[in-house]
Amino acid sequence: MTAIDRPPVTDVLAPLRRHLIPIAVIHLVAASVMTGVIWTMQVVHYPLLAFVGEEAFVAYEAEHVSRIGELIALPWAVEGVTALVLVAILPIGPLRRAAIAGVALMAVILVATSVWSAPAHAELAEGFDADVHRHLVSTNWVRTIAWTARAAIATWIAVAVVRGGRTTA
Repeated sequence: MTAIDRPPVTDVLAPLRRHLIPIAVIHLVAASVMTGVIWTMQVVHYPLLAFVGEEAFVAYEAEHVSRIGELIALPWAVEGVTALVLVAILPIGPLRRAAIAGVALMAVILVATSVWSAPAHAELAEGFDADVHRHLVSTNWVRTIAWTARAAIATWIAVAVVRGGRTTA
């Protein structure tokens, strides 16, 4: 088959590129929601775990895990999907590099969650342990800082895309 005989290459990402502005804004909203949640957890909720009391702690921790999971499932999924879409559709240049950095930070968050946060919550599900609690609070700073940086990156991308249209680099 010669080049003349080949069908034209279709840009499968073209429909997404036409919606770059709403995708960038949705990504910003999702990243901002998750950043607000993680700061609330870090500064308010996690420190207060020490005051629940041993008798009520196991039930409290079970409710926490259930409710926080329900709260973050949708925005975290939207954040992840839109982060990957932005990497795929942003033009090569500073914005795409920023989106890639954002995905790398998301990987840091996922690793920190898997290595530190989820195991700590599993241990706390058995009952309050001051050492585990301290470890949860101290290691959660990794996620807090990473999500804050993600929100800053998402803000920069959204502002640049909105100001410059779909092709700002």
